[in-house]
Amino acid sequence: MSLVMKSENKYICVDKDKLKEIMRAEGFIFKNSTLQKDEYYIDVEGKLLNKEACIRLRCTNNKELILSYSGVIESISSLDLKDNQKVLSDISQYDNIVAFLADLGLYKYVTINLLKETYVKKEREYYYSISIDSIENVGEFIDYDIYTESDDTQKSNAIFKEFESKLEECLGQKVENKYRDFAASAIYNNILKGDSLTKILVELEKVIYDDEKEALKNKYTILNLELIEKLEQLGIEVNVIYSNANKDIAEKLKQELSKIGYSPKFMNITDIKEIAVRETLILEKQKKYDFCEVALMIINNRK
Repeated sequence: MSLVMKSENKYICVDKDKLKEIMRAEGFIFKNSTLQKDEYYIDVEGKLLNKEACIRLRCTNNKELILSYSGVIESISSLDLKDNQKVLSDISQYDNIVAFLADLGLYKYVTINLLKETYVKKEREYYYSISIDSIENVGEFIDYDIYTESDDTQKSNAIFKEFESKLEECLGQKVENKYRDFAASAIYNNILKGDSLTKILVELEKVIYDDEKEALKNKYTILNLELIEKLEQLGIEVNVIYSNANKDIAEKLKQELSKIGYSPKFMNITDIKEIAVRETLILEKQKKYDFCEVALMIINNRK
């Protein structure tokens, strides 16, 4: 059975060009590159997943979908279930999977767009692998492994430490917490401007409202409204923006929400002043995040 020795954490790559020089000198060859889009879904209410668990939906090269989960699934097993994966045939199943996760009460926490470059070399009974992960809006990271058939653990540990020492000058900060949380925090700080964020404008269409299913009868089925409440508890003002064309829908929604104890602020888009546009995060213009994703990032970073 092969032995896999991994670095304890991913590391920030402080000098990608230097790293590539080292790999060339050490005889590494380029293996492949893949585009990955990882969407992490969490359960804010803790009904199905505990607070440390998540479900990851990975799209690879815009073709293959992999659904995986880590942590304890409370209603299924008390075992720690990690790296369980089901490969779906192609991207055509994406909308169905996302709808299924939403039906379970899970919402997207963060999206990570990643280009992974993998380099490998074989030396005696050891197979080395180094990956450079370039993550949009976050940075570049190094991940590395050694695989071996050797049963000599002491020797393998020494080989691994020697291998790590050659990379030291390219290794920056360790990613100490969960990778998804590190990335979410970086995105929050870089794009959402940290504690300076005091107001969010969210389009009317981003507020879940399904008249036919009468979803508003139970506020706990409307997670994004619960997120609005949590954000306001953190001192962040949330305004639901509507256009004149949707004025009647906005009025109806206000009435329905008041029946279940919700009273988010509503604002006609014509009332938004230029200064408000400059000082407010308008989610629709970001085009990268949905309301729930941003709200969960803020809540996670302001606990």
